[in-house]
Amino acid sequence: MELPLDHFRLLGVSPVVASDGVLRTLQQRLDRPPGPGFSQGALTARAELLELSANFLADVERRQNYERLVTEQTNETAGIFPALDVPSNLEVGGLILLMESGQAIEAFEGARKALQPPQAPALGSSRELDLSLLAALACQQGGSERKHERHYETAALLLQQGIQLLQRMGQQLERRLALEADLQALLPYRVLDLLSRPLIESLQRELGLELLQELISRRGGLDGELDPNFSQEAFQAFFQQIRNFLTVQEQIDLFLSMAEAGSVTADFLSAYALTASGFAQRKPERIEAALERLKTLHEVGVEPEIACLQLLLGNTKAAELHFQRGSDPELEHWAKEQGDDPLAGVCAYCRDWLERQVLACYRDLEADPDLEAYFADRDVQAYVERSDRRRLHGLEPQHEPITNFEFIPTPSAVELEELLDNPAAEIKKSPQLNLQERLQQAKTWWETRRWSRNQRWLVIGLAMVATSAIGLNLGRKQEQAPAIPKEALLLPPPPVAVLPSAEQLPNPESPNPESPSTESPSAEQATREVLEQWLKAKADLLAGGNNQAILSKLASAQLVNNVVDNRAADASQGLSQRVTAKIEKFNVVSNSPIRLEAQVEILYSEDLLDAKGKALKQDAAITINNTYVFVRPDPKQAWQLADFRSIN
Repeated sequence: MELPLDHFRLLGVSPVVASDGVLRTLQQRLDRPPGPGFSQGALTARAELLELSANFLADVERRQNYERLVTEQTNETAGIFPALDVPSNLEVGGLILLMESGQAIEAFEGARKALQPPQAPALGSSRELDLSLLAALACQQGGSERKHERHYETAALLLQQGIQLLQRMGQQLERRLALEADLQALLPYRVLDLLSRPLIESLQRELGLELLQELISRRGGLDGELDPNFSQEAFQAFFQQIRNFLTVQEQIDLFLSMAEAGSVTADFLSAYALTASGFAQRKPERIEAALERLKTLHEVGVEPEIACLQLLLGNTKAAELHFQRGSDPELEHWAKEQGDDPLAGVCAYCRDWLERQVLACYRDLEADPDLEAYFADRDVQAYVERSDRRRLHGLEPQHEPITNFEFIPTPSAVELEELLDNPAAEIKKSPQLNLQERLQQAKTWWETRRWSRNQRWLVIGLAMVATSAIGLNLGRKQEQAPAIPKEALLLPPPPVAVLPSAEQLPNPESPNPESPSTESPSAEQATREVLEQWLKAKADLLAGGNNQAILSKLASAQLVNNVVDNRAADASQGLSQRVTAKIEKFNVVSNSPIRLEAQVEILYSEDLLDAKGKALKQDAAITINNTYVFVRPDPKQAWQLADFRSIN
């Protein structure tokens, strides 16, 4: 066997040590065996190899020749050290010395190879026992070294190989259990290692997500305490760090799966992740899904969060009412300082809530909590319009006023006794406490962790209200939010209308070019065909197609870029849209050789699909009335869609 060591490293001495130092080191090594469990034959082989190296280095002439040879080989093959030939009868001793020299992984590989056919030892022999013990010790030492170097996944793979080897051999039960314990203790570090990798390493990140779910399951859930080696406080700090390495879609999938299993914590966090995705990607449907999640947690004390979600959905009256119901006297006073309009306080609170608690925990989001930009988006405006129409037609319930007697239900006699006996009642009974005191109560509770799940989340809700309100600028006055303009059809506001050049203007003495034309049916037909092709090509792209070149021939660059950006936002989340748009009416209202304007009625519907094509959100078909503008620089060229706007 070739041992990847030279005489100096095998003995553990420096190349400059004198002969007497070599002999002292030899005696020290012989006096310190590698530990109990090895057979006398293995220890004898180890001692024989140590003595051979010591005698060799103590011979001045042989040592000088050896040093010259080692230097030449090292210069010729940088980074490669000369190897020692070890007789087969001393193999176990050589592997022990290899492990002691700091090359535990190489020692483990040598032991594993020696335990496999055709050189596998006889069952029950001392050689088999020595190699099994050596493999266990080297594996444990190598795993510890890799963990210290922060190569956590490499350490885990090594431990798994050692466990499998010992299971197959049926040897070293205690050592195998120790390896399994090391592997379990390594789990949080592996999760951190795998999830912190670049997003392009998808397989490694998928494994990290699986291990994260395994870790949470082992604890008994996000708020469980079944792992005695991982306290709740340590897990909270770890999990907050992990969230920063997860994308918003990864968090949505993770928390929704846990919420389906009954986790209140996951239900709460899934609502936050859905809100972050909906706000950043301008997808109010996801915010609506988050609202439905929070509505099931009404006993937790999430009225301020519900108020923010209602605001983002355009339900301003409901937002004001929920904010009023969830505010304590100090928060109410602060809200009044934001302006005479009650909505000003809700808007200010919502901005701070988005910035501090919603948008700050995702790897792939860098969104600005700009409510004005959010409500200026076409998707958001179209959603608000559809919601308004549904409410007007009675398809959605109107928001009823929230009266004071709905704030806190009257407790029964048993509940009243429990409240009086339970310190958690102090939170409910003391609305006059300032926010800092309420936050301190929440922190004290989190340290004791003696309360029920409902009480726990009540305090968490209060703490979140406290941290949000404290961070707001109390001296800043907010003006009343402007009315949301009504736009449609998924795209940003139309650009400035395209104007023809002086050479392209019609003759003033000719008939009015802007009057509806009855003599150019070909222009009407051509522009209608352009619009039909545009709607179809846009639907294909939003569904995941790759037909941007076709869109570029049909419409202006700005309109094309808006659709491409919309598709890119969906693709980054593994989503797509199924859009159906059918022209019902097409009426030309102005026509010239270079410009045509038409009022169009379109039957429109859209569905949001996940990566597997399953519908996450389906909207009923609605009728949209838009004005479309078509231009062409020259009457001989093809028409192109330049602009559109909704008809209020």
